[in-house]
Amino acid sequence: MSETQWLPDAAGVTCGGEIEDQAGKSYAVRFLRADRPGAMITCTAYPVNAGGDHDGPFVVRVENEWLVCGNPSDPGGTEIWSDRRDEGEVGSYGTAAEAEDAARDVAGELLRDAGSLTWDGLPQWDNNDS
Repeated sequence: MSETQWLPDAAGVTCGGEIEDQAGKSYAVRFLRADRPGAMITCTAYPVNAGGDHDGPFVVRVENEWLVCGNPSDPGGTEIWSDRRDEGEVGSYGTAAEAEDAARDVAGELLRDAGSLTWDGLPQWDNNDS
C-alpha cells in the first residue's frame, strides 16, 4: 500500500449499516492509508424515497465518513474523531429495488475511484490544510 494514497480495504463492496431514510440495503466501501493506520474513509450509497410516499421516485444518496480510531479492527469502539457528510444524490428510479441495485453499482464505482480521495488522515483539529 502506498504511504500517501488511499486504497480500498480487502472487503470490497459490503452491505452498509442502517442510515436514516434509506429505502433498501446500503452498500459501503472503505479506504485505508498505510501511513495512517487508524484513519479510514467509508463511502456509503443507499436508496432513498425522494417523493415522500411509498411510490417514489427513488434516488441513490452517497454519504462519506472520515474516521480516526485507536484500533482499525474496532473502529467504532475506539473512535477518536469522525465526521460525515452527505455527498448528494444520483439518478432517479421508479422503484426501491431499482434504486437499491443502482446503489450497489454506485458503491462499485466509488471503490474504483480511490485516487480522488484527498483527506490527509488526520482529525480535523490536527489538520493544517483546512
